[in-house]
Amino acid sequence: MEETATIAATFEEFTSVVADLCDDELTERLRSLELDRRRVEAETAVVVYEAKQRALHQEERHRTIGSWLRSNTNWSRRDTTLRLRAAALAATVPEAGEALHRGEIGVAQFDELARVRANPRCGDQLADAADLLREQLSFEAARTCIRAWESMADSDGSHRDRNASVEGRRAFVGTDGVGVVISASGGTPLQAEEMRAIFDRFVDAEFERDRAERDRLHGPDAPRDLLPRTDAQRRFDAFLAMTRSAAGAEGSPVAAAPVVLNVAVDYLTFRNDLASHGLVRMPDDDDRCEADLPRRQTANGTPLLPDDIVVAALDGHVRRVVVDSAGVVVDWGRKRRLFTGPAREAAMFAASGCVRPGCLVHKRFNQVDHLDGWDDGGETNQRNAGPACQHDNRAKHALGITVRRTPEGYLNWHRRDGTFVAPVGRRRFPDEQEIHSLIRKRFEALLPNAPPG
Repeated sequence: MEETATIAATFEEFTSVVADLCDDELTERLRSLELDRRRVEAETAVVVYEAKQRALHQEERHRTIGSWLRSNTNWSRRDTTLRLRAAALAATVPEAGEALHRGEIGVAQFDELARVRANPRCGDQLADAADLLREQLSFEAARTCIRAWESMADSDGSHRDRNASVEGRRAFVGTDGVGVVISASGGTPLQAEEMRAIFDRFVDAEFERDRAERDRLHGPDAPRDLLPRTDAQRRFDAFLAMTRSAAGAEGSPVAAAPVVLNVAVDYLTFRNDLASHGLVRMPDDDDRCEADLPRRQTANGTPLLPDDIVVAALDGHVRRVVVDSAGVVVDWGRKRRLFTGPAREAAMFAASGCVRPGCLVHKRFNQVDHLDGWDDGGETNQRNAGPACQHDNRAKHALGITVRRTPEGYLNWHRRDGTFVAPVGRRRFPDEQEIHSLIRKRFEALLPNAPPG
């Protein structure tokens, strides 16, 4: 397949070659091209850095290295900025460049690291944060991890940004002469979480109205495209309903109810944050491992500042949720088949969205499925919970996909034939059984006369 793709000299010929590929070959070609793209981006970063070091732009009297780059590549201003940041990252954190060149991380993850490297207040510390190069994470999860580290490393800057956001908060509702124009920005992450939770509640109510109307007209098994409104139209109507409800209008689709915000913080961080504000005694020691990052975030992964945590604790209710070392909420036992009530909430809390690789459906639309089937002895606990959207839940069972959680909390997806399901470049992690087997082999190598079993 690679040979035929090389022979194609024109775009038209290549299009013809691709059209003749079978499904597996087409998938493999996409993955191969992605690896090529990562390698090219890594090498481009090295070339850009070397050109900047040599000050090549001065030979042709360009004002800046960016001007020289655009004159040779026709990049946009944004592309130029991204590639200069990438060049600085590859030069100062070579582990990142190597990971990109080997195809272990994607270009988007690399660019996110490069953005942090450009932060003048904490970028020089990035070389010491090798744990941020986590190729097993999706881009969204990697970005959450990277930004949590940035918030901790640049706490002063984070406070300034948050204060500027609060001071610069603004909202506008008007018209452009044809329809409504609405914009709002600023505030705090907690306010954003609260407003989004309220808005999502109204969006859900509008969706239920559409689904009821579709079922009335076409039956309960009718396809989704027969819903009366598009998602964008429902969101607009939900915002209108939200404003009318706030004004006390009759017929609101959402009954008044308190908004519940879930904020995640580990015990040591919570204790230290309270102590720093004089609310509890400052601890004499900190049992945190050096590799552990303080966890302070909303349920959607938005990093929070210590002040936000204290405000949430004083202003709301504190719920104790026990997790294990992999961040998995502890066992609820095999008392019920369905994940309902606290068990479902805990499973959802531990995931940011659908756990199938590549799916971005928000967790509020997910179902909680058993990784090991209930009929096969699988327990209704958080280690055996796999939140997924309805589509991927059905697809998992229809395709015979099995999912295993590793001791670190990651999920390995395997097709019926045993092949690993993951984006190109991502390695499979050993599950608990494999780790025990590996430990046993090493033990036997050290002690040839070790007892069996």
